[in-house]
Amino acid sequence: MKLHVDVISREKIKPSRPTPTHLKTHNLSFLDQVAGRNYVPLLLYYDGNKENTDTDTRCSALKESLAETLTKFYLLAGKIVEDEIEKFVDCNDDGVDFCVTRVSNCRLSQVIKETGFFEQLKLLLPFDPCDHEITATGTFLLSIQVNIFQDCGGMVIGLYINHKVADASSFATFVNDWATVAHCMVVKDYDRKINGPSFEVQSLFPQKENGIGFKIPLFPADGTQVTKKFAFQASKLAELKERCTNETKHVLDGYNPTRVEALSTFLWKCFIDIDQAKLKAVAPPARVYIATNAVNIRSRMVPQLPTSSFGNMVAVTDAIYSINNNEGTDRYYPKLVQMFRDAVKKIDEDYIAALQSTDFILNHMMKLIEHFFSGQTLSISFSSWCRFPLYDANFGWGNPTWVSSCSTPLKNAILLMDSNSSGDGIEAYVTLAKEHMVEFERHEELLELIS
Repeated sequence: MKLHVDVISREKIKPSRPTPTHLKTHNLSFLDQVAGRNYVPLLLYYDGNKENTDTDTRCSALKESLAETLTKFYLLAGKIVEDEIEKFVDCNDDGVDFCVTRVSNCRLSQVIKETGFFEQLKLLLPFDPCDHEITATGTFLLSIQVNIFQDCGGMVIGLYINHKVADASSFATFVNDWATVAHCMVVKDYDRKINGPSFEVQSLFPQKENGIGFKIPLFPADGTQVTKKFAFQASKLAELKERCTNETKHVLDGYNPTRVEALSTFLWKCFIDIDQAKLKAVAPPARVYIATNAVNIRSRMVPQLPTSSFGNMVAVTDAIYSINNNEGTDRYYPKLVQMFRDAVKKIDEDYIAALQSTDFILNHMMKLIEHFFSGQTLSISFSSWCRFPLYDANFGWGNPTWVSSCSTPLKNAILLMDSNSSGDGIEAYVTLAKEHMVEFERHEELLELIS
């Protein structure tokens, strides 16, 4: 069954009050400058009539609260100034695209439970995430689509935010502040206020006035990639952590990997396994495998920064592993765990100081790019949104039943998200080339773990 999504209305929501003159220019930090200009998707799913709030009231509350929230997140109603350096956002109060649709041929529960709908989740977003014509411009910063399910009153709020100005933590901060404002309007509790974002990152990581000299490659979709969702229950994650601990105790000195580290490393191993199998059928050359990982550095700063710090506060670390065709897959898993853990562990006070004061990140990224374009190198990127409070986003009609991502235009990428509000399971959104995905889905160890 194909989702039948009809547009009911489309408008721009502007801040409810004009942005003050002294805030009209929002300078980007250096970490913003090196971030990709890709759009990050997020979908929030809400059951219908849970609080007996009709859809017209809900849509009105969403628009009114968004206008109020944008007075704090004023940069999201502006546009990135087009130039090679990308130094600032023009906070011109142009507004945020806001679309309302009606889904008329199925219930929300079907979309959540039936795997056949996964490929269609992009219809619940303002535009196709793989539409290069739209994503290539990348000047607007936020876009929202509210989908009303006619048969059950359920709602899906689909959002895009531009990675050039925000990371996952910033995205969660905006969503929860918006939800708080809406909740106050719906339940008539006007005493609760939001503090809004803080912008320390711009002074802590000053922009490069002369530009950065290169753009980090995003590997835009060319029609050969596919995204699949793999769900891991808490019991399976516990099994994986136990296996990880048992097999690596001689290299990790008793360290107990987190569930995200255990799962990420396992998925990296599966990725290597399918590539090694392909290589063995052709020739036995050496191969270099890179796993990059986006690490939130707010809590790693000294002093620590609040979660409300808005912008790209992410360091991309990497684990690099060389393997030859004579090494069995059972032998390199412990080494992968150690490398993945050590790569994250090195993001400490000294590492961050180097990011702030030198061209360390530029030199590091140049080396990575050299690896990316080497014929002997195969890379995969990891990002975890686990533990971000997205399931707390209550707009006045209850918490979301589910929070998800969808297809992505990135190549060889894995995003981890909590599968439910209790945070005990993890869903992995894996994007690979189609031929690699076929083999990935057949991986025997992976089949034993997915639910």
